[in-house]
Amino acid sequence: MNNISSAKYFSLFSGIIFLIVGIYVIVNPLFIAGTINIILCVLLLIEGISQISAYLSEKREGRSIWRLIEGILSVVAGIYFAIKDSLGLSVAFIVAAGIWLLLIGISRVFMGMRVVKFEKNIGQRLIFIAIIDLLLGIILVINPVFVAGYISVLFGVSLIVQAVVAIFRFFRLNRMERKLK
Repeated sequence: MNNISSAKYFSLFSGIIFLIVGIYVIVNPLFIAGTINIILCVLLLIEGISQISAYLSEKREGRSIWRLIEGILSVVAGIYFAIKDSLGLSVAFIVAAGIWLLLIGISRVFMGMRVVKFEKNIGQRLIFIAIIDLLLGIILVINPVFVAGYISVLFGVSLIVQAVVAIFRFFRLNRMERKLK
């Protein structure tokens, strides 16, 4: 098999895989959030075990109780989110991002109100951006599962677009291979 032939079949294969996964993600929009949750749970467990083992391996006088507490909290959080709620950690991150946007938005409103006295255009822009931050923050805090699903749908659509590109590449390489024969 020549290089073009193997490349075209690899493109077709990757296109089909992207298409299947893209459709699956769109049909099951919380799949990505659940997958991220699993990864984050594993990371929390690894971090927790690492902190606990570091605490236990340190000399008694050099031990930090905070390291042990951090390790225990990480293990407990990892187990809790793995068992209790398949979307818990992903939703928690979305809510945290929403709270951050709310705080940034409030800060920018005050900053914009101060700046508008000296630079009207810049102050108005800051207030406008602050309002957008506040609205997005409210949406993230009020409905984080919807946001997780929406992100998954966007990801699924992008996978389908990549699938179409890969399948078109297969046909282009097929045509190129025939011309070279």
